[in-house]
Order: sequence, then C-alpha cells, then structure tokens
Amino acid sequence: GMLVLLLLIGLVADPVEQVPEVAKGVAHEYQVIGKDDTSFAGRKRLRWVITAPTALTQEDRAETAKAAAKALQGQTDADLAQVWLEVAPFAAGQGSQLAMATYTPDGCGASGKDCDGKKWDVEASDVQLTQEQLAVWKAWRENRDQFMEDGMVNEERLKSFLANKFGTTPDKITLPWVSREKVSG
Repeated sequence: GMLVLLLLIGLVADPVEQVPEVAKGVAHEYQVIGKDDTSFAGRKRLRWVITAPTALTQEDRAETAKAAAKALQGQTDADLAQVWLEVAPFAAGQGSQLAMATYTPDGCGASGKDCDGKKWDVEASDVQLTQEQLAVWKAWRENRDQFMEDGMVNEERLKSFLANKFGTTPDKITLPWVSREKVSG
C-alpha cells in the first residue's frame, strides 16, 4: 500500500508538461438555403448550401459544415454529401465559401471509382468580415446588373456608384477575399 501511495505522490508532485491540444471546433446551428443534385450513373451526389452566422472561427466553420454533411448523408443515404457554408445568401455560389465539407462514406470519391478510403475532404476559412465589408459586397451584388456592358461589369462605374452610396472613395470599394485551408476531416 505504501508503494502505491508514494507513486501517487510522485505523479502529483511532478509538473506534467501539457501538450497544447488543437482547438476542436463546435458545430453551430445552420440554415439550408439551397440544394443541388449532381448525381450521375447510379452515384447519388447531393449538396446543401448553408449559412451559419454564429460560426466565426475556422474550426467552428469546419465542424458546422461537417455536421451538415453528416446530416445530409444520413437523411438521404447519399454516396457523396457536400456542404458549402456561405457568408450569406447573397454570396452563395461565388466561390467564397467560408467552409466546404465533402463526405463520402464509402471512401470512393465523387466518381465512385477512386476508392482511397478517404471519407472526408474539409476546408475552412478564418476570415473575419466586418459589417461594412458585408454591406458593400451585398450592394455590389444587388447593383452590378445595372453596370453590365457587353456582358461585363463596368467595375469603375459600379465602384463610383457604390462609393457615392457609402460616402467613401472608389478605391475603398473592394470585395473581400475569402481563402480556405484544408482542415483534417
């Protein structure tokens, strides 16, 4: 009994070096704002487009997209369930997703033929957008059609218009850049 007690005292007395744990994100509530079906040749591939305004960190965005992909797959038995976490409905489908998660339970990729056993492909952004950036981006989307010339947006004219609207100079009218990094699945 004495030996056990001494070992316990030794364990308590020694300062144990803590390895810093990688912050694990948490899934937030999300809203499905769009659904796409890209199935082919007997391979059921589905996508949900979601928003989750309270998911503000890269880790939380990744976990939220993963939770939604898992839910989508569970509800539909899809071979591939993909989720795009968008900044807001106005930004949907423009390639500026805050997170993207693809879940293939059979580990056979989009085609069903690339069976490497990899079930998850997840990327997320830690970008923090201000209310002003969001307002300018939304106004850009809402007004760009008025400034189309030969199938292209006349960005100079659109920037002048928005600068006037927001009480600033055209050089301050920029769209935010959202870059994502791979996050382990």
